[in-house]
Amino acid sequence: EEKILGVLSGQWGDYGLPPAEASFLMHALVAKHYLAGGAYPVGGASAMARSIIPTIQAAGGDVFTYAEVTDIVMEKRKAVGVRMADGHEIRAASVVSNAGIVPTVNQLLPPEERPAFKLDQGVDLSSAHLCLYAGFNGSPQALGMNTTNLWLYPDSDHEGNLRRYLDDPDHNSFPLVYTSPPSAKDPDWSNRYPGKSTVEIVTVTDPAWFAAWQGTTWQQRGEDYEAKKQVIAQRLLDILFGRMPQLRNALAFHELSTPLSTRFYQRNAQGEIYGLNHDVERFGHPALHPKSPIKNLYLTGADVVTAGVGGAVMGGLMTTAVMLGPRRARDVMKLLKSWSPSEATIS
Repeated sequence: EEKILGVLSGQWGDYGLPPAEASFLMHALVAKHYLAGGAYPVGGASAMARSIIPTIQAAGGDVFTYAEVTDIVMEKRKAVGVRMADGHEIRAASVVSNAGIVPTVNQLLPPEERPAFKLDQGVDLSSAHLCLYAGFNGSPQALGMNTTNLWLYPDSDHEGNLRRYLDDPDHNSFPLVYTSPPSAKDPDWSNRYPGKSTVEIVTVTDPAWFAAWQGTTWQQRGEDYEAKKQVIAQRLLDILFGRMPQLRNALAFHELSTPLSTRFYQRNAQGEIYGLNHDVERFGHPALHPKSPIKNLYLTGADVVTAGVGGAVMGGLMTTAVMLGPRRARDVMKLLKSWSPSEATIS
C-alpha cells in the first residue's frame, strides 16, 4: 500500500511540495494533465517567445529584456506606471505584474501599500531547485535517447527522504531527481544542432545553503562556489549515468544552476521555482486574484492559478477577462472556442 501511494504521488516534483503538505487539487491537475502525454514546442521553449512577440508588437506593444523595473509608481493610491532601474518612468492606465505576488508586493510597491495583500496569512514561497544542463557529442538517436522524463526516488517515503536530505544534504540521497532530454523531444533539434544532444537533471535544494554567495554577481561568485557546484554536479551526473551509461563517454559540457541563478534571471524573492507553495491555504487566499487591492494594478501568471505553462496561460486568460469586463470577456471566450489547434504554428 505504501509503495502504491508513493507511485501515485510521485509527480510532486512538478510543483515542489511533498504529498503530505500539498493540495490534492494541485496533484490531481498535474496527474490528469499527463495522462494523455505531454507536448513540446517545435524549436524549443524559446519558440514561444518568438511566436508571441510579433503579435504583441502588432497590437502596439513591445517586449524588452534586461529592462529592470524597480518600482510601481503610485499616485493617490493608484498604480499609474512603473519606474525602471535607469530612472525612466513608463506611464500606463493599468499595470499588470507577472513577477509573482511576493516580489510584486515586497519589492515593487511602497511599504504602506503592502499590508492590503495580507501576505503574512497563508502565503509561503515554493521550493528552490538545482538544475544541471548537460551537453553530449552524438545525436539523440545515436546515443539511444528517447523522449521519456524520469522521476527517480530512493524509495516511496517522499516526506522522510526530503526531511533527511534537508537535514544533511552531503550524506543523504537526493529525495527526487528528474531527468529530461529536450533535444530528443524537439523534432527540429537535429536541423539546428546536428550531432549534439542535451539532458537536464533537476533536484530540490534549500536557498539557505547558498546564502554565503548572496549578493555576488552571476559567473563571478568565486572558486569556492564553483567547487561546491562541481561536487553537486558530479552526484547528479552519476545518477544519470546509472540509468544511461552510454552517455558517460559522450559528455562534452555541463553547468549547474542554483537558486542564485534563478533569482538572477527571475528577480524573485529567494530563487523559488514555482512561485508560491501549492498547499491548501494558498488556494483560499483572497489576494491571489487578477484584481489586486490597488486600483489599476492587476496580477497574472502562475501565482493567480497554479504553477506550470498551463497555469500561467490560464492566469493570463483570467486577468484579461477581469480587465475587459464581463461582456468583452465573453467575446474572448467565444473566439477561443472557435480556434482550432491546427491553426497554430510554432516555428
